[in-house]
Amino acid sequence: MKKISLVSALVCIVFLFLTADNSHAEGKSNKKMKTSYKKESGPPPWAPAHGYRAKTRYVYFQDHNCYYDNDRGVYIYLKTGNWEISAKIPDLLKNVDLSVAIKIDLDLNADNPQKFNAEHRKKYSKG
Repeated sequence: MKKISLVSALVCIVFLFLTADNSHAEGKSNKKMKTSYKKESGPPPWAPAHGYRAKTRYVYFQDHNCYYDNDRGVYIYLKTGNWEISAKIPDLLKNVDLSVAIKIDLDLNADNPQKFNAEHRKKYSKG
């Protein structure tokens, strides 16, 4: 009888451990989310479907001189001379069909592709 009670108690403890609400851990991540960028649940609608994020961190839209960060799910673009970061699509891209827009996948290991914008504009210019 003691063995059955011990096994039952152990099963209950394991069950509780596996199904426990980790609200204290979530609270920490929620606080962090307020200062970081909300990640999308998948690639944007204009991105190719399979493995896109794994292969490319930044996409440079050559004709519009702006970036999309796949890791953070944000757009990085110039607005009145300053670089802006937004999870929402910027006004300059709202009327653009991004599925056919010229996109350049950047192999860049940095958190701020806009620092290299002069190089990107020169390297990927239309001319």
